[in-house]
Amino acid sequence: MKRLGLGGLFFGWLYGVPFLLLVGLIRRMSRPYTPNADDAQAFGATTDALLTTGLLLNGVLPVLGLLLAGWAGEALWRRHFAWAFAGTVLLYVAVALVGSMATSSLIGHVPADLEPDPVVTQCIPISGGRGCPGG
Repeated sequence: MKRLGLGGLFFGWLYGVPFLLLVGLIRRMSRPYTPNADDAQAFGATTDALLTTGLLLNGVLPVLGLLLAGWAGEALWRRHFAWAFAGTVLLYVAVALVGSMATSSLIGHVPADLEPDPVVTQCIPISGGRGCPGG
């Protein structure tokens, strides 16, 4: 049971964390169909949750696995989780590189909505002799 739990933790980090980060980055770089501001806010919040969860699990799972492997006396899994720290650093560097290439921040970005600009139905002339735009 110990090996199954440690293996699940390790492979959860190995495959789950990059999946969360990749999905979050794809969502961040895509232009979603967001017809109104509420949909755009919800899309941005989901993307932020995926990226934040992936970044947190990237740091927590190897530490937790190393502690549990040491407590269980599993030398093989201790070595696996010790090497996982190199992968953790590589994932953080990869996300930092993608973040540096982005036009805005990775977390906290809300995509633009597709609502049309409101139609001006009345015009109040501006003082100084200029009339309303468009006549």
